[in-house]
Amino acid sequence: MQIEIDHRYYEIVSWDRDYIQITGSGAPYQVFAPPYQDIDSLRQYIRLHPPKHKDEDIPYFYLDAPYQLFRKSYFVKVYHGQSNTHVQLKSSSICIYQRKNADTYKLLRKWSEEQLYQEISKRVAFWEEQLDCYAITAIHISRMSKRHYKIVGTELYFSNCLMDADSGQLNLIILKAFCKFSKKTKGETEAILNLYIPNWKTLILC
Repeated sequence: MQIEIDHRYYEIVSWDRDYIQITGSGAPYQVFAPPYQDIDSLRQYIRLHPPKHKDEDIPYFYLDAPYQLFRKSYFVKVYHGQSNTHVQLKSSSICIYQRKNADTYKLLRKWSEEQLYQEISKRVAFWEEQLDCYAITAIHISRMSKRHYKIVGTELYFSNCLMDADSGQLNLIILKAFCKFSKKTKGETEAILNLYIPNWKTLILC
């Protein structure tokens, strides 16, 4: 059995002793524990007694070029040979923990789409409250190269190309989608845009 705590993975191993011991030089660490020890107690113990091994001790390399997400550049730090794959966003870098033969750029693309979905979901929730419109039943990220979004019934589909949009552009596109979903007229849409995004006419969409 494996558990994750603060982006580190631990393999729980039952043994016949009455104390807990954490071993290993990197994730997944092995946690030897008595069979009667419950998971919540183990999590608390691990947080109080984390392994001393740090990411800096794991071999890594940087990708040749920074990675762009929402028009912001990040250095990409790759940790090879990890048993569990995950991506961690920091203030100026992206850390990728991956298996030896994993495709780094494929992992980055998938992770970026997850970040886009989370960002859009957060902004949709905001506009739902502002415009008192709660009829949208689902949000999807889809491959669309010729348009930013489409409406299918009560669901909104947004292009995965919006990973290349900045915050202002993304906000404008989502608000336009809301106006179209709500069947606002051109005049009503422009009034809403002028109210919430006064500089919307100067924003160049991706």
